[in-house]
Amino acid sequence: MSLFGALNRRVLGFRAMELGATLLLTAMIITVYMSKTGAGDKTDDIDRISQQIQDTQTQIHLLKAQVANEERPDRLIRLSAQILNLQPISPRQEIDADALADIAQSQAPKTPPAPTPASAPAPDSPPPSPLQPAAYAGPPVTPSVASPVGGR
Repeated sequence: MSLFGALNRRVLGFRAMELGATLLLTAMIITVYMSKTGAGDKTDDIDRISQQIQDTQTQIHLLKAQVANEERPDRLIRLSAQILNLQPISPRQEIDADALADIAQSQAPKTPPAPTPASAPAPDSPPPSPLQPAAYAGPPVTPSVASPVGGR
């Protein structure tokens, strides 16, 4: 049997060539439909991601504006004076790095003389705890109550 004879053969009342062409055309239609549907889904994803990027950029812009508002010098001065009772640094309080060593040496505690056996501490008293803060000479620090800066 020749190839031409196989294509002209009738199956269920149709020629084999017609059935093959119909199946091929149906497969192509389904493939094109699936490709277009997938491309439409990708387009929807791209649009959704583009909207997310735009929303994020808007949020960044708003946050930058909020930071600029929070960092205004006049606002910080007013808050520091109201909440913490802070004052601007006076020129007499400013020093250079070389003077820091002199100040540290002048305020360093004098080394006590070596203890003699007669002046040794009593064995009953425990040594000071390293977890307790050391007593430094200076003005007492009063704890302040923290309040929200943003006022929200």
